[in-house]
Formats: sequence, C-alpha cells, structure tokens
Amino acid sequence: MQAILGTRLAADINLVTQIVLLVGLWMGFYLARIGQIPKHANMQTTMVVGNLFFVLFVMIPSFYQYVILGGTTGGIVAQLMLAHGFLGLLAQLSGVYLVLRMRTKVIPPRFRVRNFKLVMRATLGLWTIIFVLGIGIYNYRYLVPKPVAAVSASLVQFRQGGNDLVGEAGELEAAVRAGDLQAAKRAGERLVNLIEGKSGDHFGDLDKDGSVEDPGDGIGILRYVQAVTSAPAAASITALAGNVEAWVTRIRDSALAVASAADLKPMEQVIGEVVSLADRAQREGIGPILASAPPLVIVVLDEFAFAPQKITIQKGTTVVWLNQELEVHTVTADDGKVDSGDLDRGAFFSIRFREAGTFPYYCIYHGDQGGVDMAGIVLVE
Repeated sequence: MQAILGTRLAADINLVTQIVLLVGLWMGFYLARIGQIPKHANMQTTMVVGNLFFVLFVMIPSFYQYVILGGTTGGIVAQLMLAHGFLGLLAQLSGVYLVLRMRTKVIPPRFRVRNFKLVMRATLGLWTIIFVLGIGIYNYRYLVPKPVAAVSASLVQFRQGGNDLVGEAGELEAAVRAGDLQAAKRAGERLVNLIEGKSGDHFGDLDKDGSVEDPGDGIGILRYVQAVTSAPAAASITALAGNVEAWVTRIRDSALAVASAADLKPMEQVIGEVVSLADRAQREGIGPILASAPPLVIVVLDEFAFAPQKITIQKGTTVVWLNQELEVHTVTADDGKVDSGDLDRGAFFSIRFREAGTFPYYCIYHGDQGGVDMAGIVLVE
C-alpha cells in the first residue's frame, strides 16, 4: 500500500482505520455485556480480519522499511515500532485464536482455553495499548517538528578544525613535557576525537574520566578531507588532501598511544613530530585546499534528518551528503532520477548541480516524497 499511496497517506488511512477498528472492538465488548452474542461475534470477527489486512499491507511493510532495511533501533520512533510490533503480533494472534475458537471447531480441545472471557478482555486491553503506541508512532514521525541536528558541517568549520589541530597538538606537547599523565591523556583524547569525529572507530572517552571531549564539531578532520575529495577536484587538491589525511592519521595514532600510555617517557620522542605534522596539515594542506577547492556544501545526515534541511546554492556547486549515524540512509530524488543507494555510517554521496532548479529528495527508509519525515531540498540559482 505504501508503494502505491506513499508513506504518509498510507499512515493517514491506517490511523483512521485503527480508530474505527478500536471503536468496533469496544462496541463488540458492549454487545457481549448486554447478551447480544451473535452480534458480538460478528463485530469482533470483522474487526480482527480487517486489522489483519492492514497488518499485512501497511504495518509490516512500514516496519520492514524503517527498522529492518534502515537498520534502525535507536530513536523514539524505532523503539515505539519495536514495542508496537511485538505486542501487535501477540494481539493479532490472540484475536485470530478467539475468532477461530468462537466460530469454528478447528482448534483441538486441549488447546481451548477455559476462561474464554478473561482472554477476550485481555486481548481487548492489549489492543487498546497497541493503539496508543500507534498514535505515538504517528505523532513522532509525522507531527512533531524535527529537531535541528546537533551536528552540522561547513568548510569554515573545516578551517577552524585545522586551527584547533595546531592548538591541541601544542596542549599535548606541553602536558608530555611537564610529565602530567592525566593532562596528556586528556589532550590525546581531544586530538583523536577532533581528527576522527563522532563516526570514527576510536571516538569516545579515551582517558576514562567519564566525559567525551571533542574540540571540533563532531564531523572530524578526516571526514572533511574525504568530503572534499569525494567531489570532482583538481589533481593538485587531491594530492594535498592525501597529504593531510596521511599527516593527521599519524597524529591520531600518536595521540592514541598517549591516551593509553602508563608512562610518558617513551612519548617524548614522538611528540615533536605531532606538533610539526599538525602545523604542516594546517599550513601546507588545509589552508591551500580551502583556497583552491571548487564551491562545496556539506549536508550531514544525523538524528534522522538532513542538516541543513534546505540549502540554496549557485550553479556549479557540489553538494556532499555525509551519514554520521549508525542507521542506513539514502539520498533519493523525488522524481527517482537520482539515488545514492545505501549510505552506511561515514559514507559520502555527492552531486554537482550544473543547472538552476529545485531538487527535492528524501531517505527511502525514513522519509518520503513531498518533504515527508526525513527529507530535504536543494535550491539551485
């Protein structure tokens, strides 16, 4: 149904239907209370069979697309979906069992519950809870405004990252020269996190002091370098980017060694190289790259949103999308002419826009055409 009607319209229809179904189930309960058993049986059977249709053609496809294909277990929508899916399966199986128990003799006697009324009431209660969970899913996915992603990226921040790299290398050198192990570990952590960003393999609380310190913006210098080279660039820029990547990787490895060291004495011989490489990365690499790189805008995929969600660029500008979270996302044009395929954590996708126009897009797992949920737009002037 989603493939025909779209994610949002299918969800709207399903929401209205679930309201009708829940009201029908409670009406069936009332009919049983006043002794109208045949009407009660007809009502409950209709509601259970009707819900089965929406389970098969709306709920399961939605769950499969959002949670399974999208690799989504974090976030309130996914958590509500998991709870809704588990409890919904129990309720639907129980409903089918009750219908078969009421209307047929296919269930063997040894599997027929004795307290039939208790099971019916428990199923009705469970169905009501599931309805509330469904309202929560609809609310958080389609009604609650998307929060602005905490992580954003720009080439200005890339330049600042280069300045921070030099400063943090100096802090590390000072701590090592002073023999202050804890300060050196802290400086090592800050350098690693600045270089790798939140999607890096080593990002985190490396000095084990209970907090994660990152002087950068969460993207990471390595990711910025890779973003620049993911777009069409001159050979000279590609060569500079390769140098910067090699230099900051060596700095990161030295910082990791400091962060895990029990003694700073062996670190004194490598700390000078860290400072020298940081200076070269900024002066001979990042600065020249930014001075000669073609127009470039970075859009970050984080917190189930594109940040910025809407951008305005000039013709000839390259847009690079970077996935910063564990969940799989895509960049898919509303008209279907462009599709990035699955973007795992740390993956890039880029397009150079050569003509003026509007480019609406979305994530096929967590959004839909027309700006629904995880979607964005590029305006080219």
